Amino acid sequence: MRRLRFDPDAAREPRDDLLEGVTVAPLTASMGGGSAFQAAVFRLAAGGRIARHAARCPQILAVLEGAGEVSGASGAAQRIAAGEAVYWAAGEDHETRTDDGLTALIIEGDGLVPYGIEG
Repeated sequence: MRRLRFDPDAAREPRDDLLEGVTVAPLTASMGGGSAFQAAVFRLAAGGRIARHAARCPQILAVLEGAGEVSGASGAAQRIAAGEAVYWAAGEDHETRTDDGLTALIIEGDGLVPYGIEG
């Protein structure tokens, strides 16, 4: 067994123009390192956002704490809160933002299929 940390002290602030007020605590190696999937805990501070961009592969964002808004291809914002998740298909434009802060587990990778959806 190997223990992994994803508490705020284990997180880092990535240098990425798409991320505003966001820290990331990776749980897996990056897909560029040969892994088929990537998982990380993202913390968005109050007023934080992951700016609109195309998903490079299928992706699930599962909110662990807090609340915010997400949008998909249509650009229409929808409220999301702890205990809820959203799935974006490869190439789908999407965005996440929060007024009060949120913590989410993001999982992405080719072949990722959310439960209840046939591939």
